[in-house]
Amino acid sequence: MKAAALLLPLLLLPLTTQAEKGQSIMFGDQDPMAGVTSKKDPAREKADYCNQLRTQLDELKGKPQRRNVMLQQYQLECQQQ
Repeated sequence: MKAAALLLPLLLLPLTTQAEKGQSIMFGDQDPMAGVTSKKDPAREKADYCNQLRTQLDELKGKPQRRNVMLQQYQLECQQQ
């Protein structure tokens, strides 16, 4: 009987943690920055994209046809102004 009394709180523990995960109506949003999306600079996005293409170019050594296509894409998108 004592064992059953000790196991009961352990069985109810997962249920109490699930109840705490909900959003509080009283206090509102717990994280004020949760709804804020960071807007990246378009120039920064293009620089990241060009760096990614450059990395892919380096990975395509030994595959000349694929590398040539990627090089043309890189030159078209990243080196023209």
